[in-house]
Parts: sequence; C-alpha cells; structure tokens
Amino acid sequence: MDFKKYIFSLFLVFLFCQDIRYIDEIFDEVQITENVVYGNAPDLPFLFLFEWNTNDIDLNMDIYEPLGDTITNRPVIIFAHSGSFFTGSKEAQDMVELCKESARRGYVAISMEYRLGLNVLSSYSGERAVFRGIQDGSAIVRYLREFHDDYNINPEKIFLWGSSAGSFIGLHLAYLEDSERPESTFGTDFDPDLGCIDCEGNSYEHSNKPTAVISTWGAISDLDYIDSYENIPVALFHGTFDLVVPYDEGYPFTLGITLPVVYGSTKISEKMTTLGIEHNLVIEENEPHEYYGSVNGNLNLGGGPNDYWNSIIQESYQFLYSFIDIDGDVNSDGLLNIQDIVIIINFILNIDNPSDEQLSIADMNDDGTLNILDVIIILEQLTR
Repeated sequence: MDFKKYIFSLFLVFLFCQDIRYIDEIFDEVQITENVVYGNAPDLPFLFLFEWNTNDIDLNMDIYEPLGDTITNRPVIIFAHSGSFFTGSKEAQDMVELCKESARRGYVAISMEYRLGLNVLSSYSGERAVFRGIQDGSAIVRYLREFHDDYNINPEKIFLWGSSAGSFIGLHLAYLEDSERPESTFGTDFDPDLGCIDCEGNSYEHSNKPTAVISTWGAISDLDYIDSYENIPVALFHGTFDLVVPYDEGYPFTLGITLPVVYGSTKISEKMTTLGIEHNLVIEENEPHEYYGSVNGNLNLGGGPNDYWNSIIQESYQFLYSFIDIDGDVNSDGLLNIQDIVIIINFILNIDNPSDEQLSIADMNDDGTLNILDVIIILEQLTR
C-alpha cells in the first residue's frame, strides 16, 4: 500500500468511526418479532386460593433487532419487567423503550414474560412467586443458548436486565443454586413441589447463568446465596427513598409485615466487595422506586424518560461492554475504535510488527493475511 492509500484509509477511519457499537446508537430502525414461545409452564389463575390450581401456558418473548445488521454472534440482553410478581407485562413501556435503545446499539434485545401470581399477605406465596420467575429466567437463557444460531447471537454473552421484580429474577438466577432452594418451593400436602431451577419451561440442557446482570431497584432474599466462585458481574441502581424495594434491607412490595426481608443494592454491593466480585453501585439520594421516570413500567405516569434514564442506560451499556469479546481490539483496551485501526494499518505497512496474538485478533476474516480487507470489516462492524 502506498502513502496516498494510507492517507485515504485514515480519512475513512475519521469519517466513519464516530460511534462505538454496543455503546452508541448506530442503527436507525429496529425490527420486532413478537410472541416467540420460549417455554411452557404451569401458571396460577389471576385470582387463586390454592397453588395446585394451575393451567399450563406458553411463555413468550418479543425480540428486537437492529434492522439491516450484518453482524453475527451478537450479544443479547434479556429484559424482565416490574410489577411485584403480581402484574406487569413484556409490553411495559420502559421495557419496550429499553429494548429499542439496545437494538439501536447493535444488541439483540428481548422482552420476556414470566409467570405472575402473588399473595402479598403470604411469605410462602412470595417465595414461590420469585422462584417461578427464576425458573422462567432459566428457561429463556437455556432456550437462547439452544437456538443461538437462529438468532445470530453469542451464547456466551447473554445479559439479564431487570426492573424491580425483574431484577429479583436476574439476581437470584445469577446466584441461587438448587441446593439453596427455599423450603416453601418444595410445597405442602396441598401445593406441588415447584421442582428444580431448570425443571420448568423447557428441557434444553445448558447453563442458566447470565454473563452479567443489570439490577435496577432490585434485591436478593439471602446474601449467602452470593458465592465468590459464581462471580457474575452486576450493576446496581437504587434510590434511597425507595418505598417499594429497600435499597439496604427490609420488606418488599408491602407495608412491611408479610413478605420476607430482602437485601437491596447497598447490602449486595457490600457482600460482593467482600468476595471480590466485579460490580458497579449507583445510589441516588432521595430518589424513589423506578426513578428513571416510570411507575410500574409506565413512562407516561412516571413522567419519563428523564435525565436519570439517560445516565442509567449509558452507565449500563458501558458496564456490559467490558464483558463483550471485541474482535479487532489489538491494543486490548476493551474498545474497538480508531486506535485499533491505526495499529492494524501500521502492521499492514510494516511500520510495526504484530505479535502472534495481535495478528490473530487483527485478521478479521481469518484468511491468514493482514490487509485492507480486515480494516474494512472493522469499519463495517463499527458503523453497522
């Protein structure tokens, strides 16, 4: 390559590489596929007295993808809605908007439905409601790993982002093991044993653990569930005036008399710090539940999205980015950007010599040769 072609290549870099995929919006349009069945499980009727009175239902998800995307092996974010395990849906306004935000950044985004049914006056019912949600979270993760080729996703990069009750699902799925199941999940003479974490939804045999979790105003029922060897990164967001889910510890979803005590974001952070688990904690003083401008998932009622919405999503995408394998990141700084392209061009021009590892990373089309085609592929990945 002569000097003029080198200058032209740099011009292309400066022209096109303004935004970073998975952090910035690089797509204008989003394609939505609704009501894809990921599992089937016994569900309680809306009004129930006994938990043996169930009907099997399909569990559906809506899939949001960047329109015109040519990249395969994409990371996926599963979104789980709020609603205290009593109400809410995958069509909640905040979930829909978060899915669109994610798809425009190049993710495959999924809004999941999960089984509802909670007697707020019963600790027993509350524990079982959370566990059913965990089972549904397991089912959707295992489904996506089974059919990852169909959706052009990376089965090792499946993130779970929950709001309120949805965060309970994400946190417990990450850290609860079958050996730690609450006694209530084994049932009574009248109510059935709910079975193991992977025992409902579908029979696909894969790890049910997400790669990382985003927890907005969530909590966990027992800090001892969190073990160092599980080591699943978590980003935690909470307001100190949250009267629904305590930011430190207390009773969730009720007036503080019936459901079990849970441990909110600050307590989870303290435990993770002790164990050396990577996490990020954001506590906003005097802010309420769903402080990004939502009321039970409804942005119209909450006056959102607000400024907190923007800060939460930016911090969350930055957090998740560090756990995505970025092809072409030759300087190993966790970013694919102009610096990597300049380094690769210097390799092509024999200005610098790559190590074997750098050569493997920079050879984007795996043809055994480092040339301008590899630079073009990186440009396409950054801009498409």
